[in-house]
Amino acid sequence: MRGVITGREVVTNLGLIYREFGASCLVRCLWVLAIGKSTTFLEVACCHRGR
Repeated sequence: MRGVITGREVVTNLGLIYREFGASCLVRCLWVLAIGKSTTFLEVACCHRGR
């Protein structure tokens, strides 16, 4: 995935995201899309747990 994530990219890669990054990352991706925040996949995948 490059740059800002889109709903299409997340839906197309649901299995890959789940397998490689886990359920919590997948949920964060879906949440970011639901609230309409513009962010990169790296920011979502590597977020700090303490937030």
